[in-house]
Amino acid sequence: MEDKITNFIEYLFSIALQKSGNIHDAEDLTQEVMLAAFSFKKRGGVIDNPKSWLSSTLNHKFNDSLRRKYNLPTISIDEISDNIEDIGPEDRIPNEAVRREIAYLAKLQREVIVKHYLQGKKVQTIANELSVPKGTVLSRLSAGREQMRKGFEKMEQYEKQSYNPERLEISCHGKPGFHDEPWSLVANDLMKQNILIVAYDHPVSVTDIARSLGIPTPYVETAVEDLVKSELMGKIGSKVFTDFMIVTPKDLLKGLENEITFAESNYSDMLSFVKKYISRLREVEFYKDIPQNKAKKLEYFFVLDLFSKAIYTVTQRIVPSKEEYPARPDGGAWIANGTEYPLDFDFDQYEFGKYCYGGMRKIVREKSMGARSFDLRIYDTQPELNRYNHGPVEISDDDLAKMLYLISRGIPFGIRGFDEIYLKDVPHLTECGILGNDNGSIFVNLPMLCPKEYAELERICMEYMQQFAELLEPKLQGIFPELKIEIPKHLEGRVAAFRQYSCYAIPIAFIKRVKECGDLEFVDSTPPMVFIVDDAYNPIR
Repeated sequence: MEDKITNFIEYLFSIALQKSGNIHDAEDLTQEVMLAAFSFKKRGGVIDNPKSWLSSTLNHKFNDSLRRKYNLPTISIDEISDNIEDIGPEDRIPNEAVRREIAYLAKLQREVIVKHYLQGKKVQTIANELSVPKGTVLSRLSAGREQMRKGFEKMEQYEKQSYNPERLEISCHGKPGFHDEPWSLVANDLMKQNILIVAYDHPVSVTDIARSLGIPTPYVETAVEDLVKSELMGKIGSKVFTDFMIVTPKDLLKGLENEITFAESNYSDMLSFVKKYISRLREVEFYKDIPQNKAKKLEYFFVLDLFSKAIYTVTQRIVPSKEEYPARPDGGAWIANGTEYPLDFDFDQYEFGKYCYGGMRKIVREKSMGARSFDLRIYDTQPELNRYNHGPVEISDDDLAKMLYLISRGIPFGIRGFDEIYLKDVPHLTECGILGNDNGSIFVNLPMLCPKEYAELERICMEYMQQFAELLEPKLQGIFPELKIEIPKHLEGRVAAFRQYSCYAIPIAFIKRVKECGDLEFVDSTPPMVFIVDDAYNPIR
């Protein structure tokens, strides 16, 4: 029998390759099936029809691999009956394909198909159970069967796409939610990320999404409901769409060379202006009280703030458009943006990744931990974006702000009900430059200001930003057409027009040149954060 089984290796490999679209996966799948067959025989099992047995086993193992890929539980519809009595002989489809097509149906059609064809219930009984007219049940049965027939015709079209999920990284402009929304809404959820990718180019039905991903509709329905509720997706009639801009590495690389060239060719003018700006910051009365290492971080923060605000202003002048940050259900006020990557994307070789940075994030808490308010402002920069969040214990920006306040005021975590598990992050945050250690005494290694002091520096930044924008505008206008990223038609008017222009690599391109030339002292003072505290204590620098 083993000889007979081995005769089917080439056949199995051919089927595995069609399903996986990948030689290495096909080889692994074929090997798994052959090992399963030999093991079954060794335990005394009998394989009367090797081709049928091997094909069925391959299908099951392939479906198991898909479930693992999307972190899905075993779908209960695998246990359905084979009795689909109203489908005639000419329409007979192998049982596995029938189960798959039922799983792809929308809820209204799926529930009546299962009740009538698989559970053997009469149409009137179903109507009574669902409290709908008999004609409605018949209509849904008809629509469901038609959808299944279309699905049988399209199976090959969807299979290859469904086996190659991608990753979507989400960030935002504005104020994140209480639990780092929108990033946290899809973090580590590959299925939701791919739902958003599939629904980006044009509005689609939930069934279309399910087919594109090769995931049964019930799971997709629940995920889509979550995404619509959290406002990452919108609805048009019976269809849904991703309600924010998504870019790809190719989109960003298209204009990168222009941005680098811009920073290099205008370096002298920009450096001269930045030096004057830093000199002005140093003139404020309280500046002399800030320790030198923290002052460098403060300068780095406000230089990035100057660039970000000036480029934003110039972009708005060249492409006038309005943008408001809507209040979100999670307590934030944000506009999401996403970047789509293949799962095997090589970030080490990604040139744009060396020039990107996170826009300013604000974490504001009022009447918290005993303070009137505290406010952590962050420009997350290279070489490792968000590295500080990923210590022994994952820490959100919100919890980090609470932690910084307690440490700065010498308040034990337990007194304010703050989880002491975050003490495990102290060495990591010290390594990141956020905390410091003075002979065992932990301190906040960031510039700390009161609201009045921050407002004074921000006023100076806004004053100089206007001048900087005047300097940059005529220079940027020449390269602007090369920086545009196209968006789907249905998002026009929903995404501010100026967001379609990628020119945010310029600040880091400038910083890199500063490092190479040694023209400013702040460049090694990452991360650029400022902690603003309003409480009864005197300022602790």
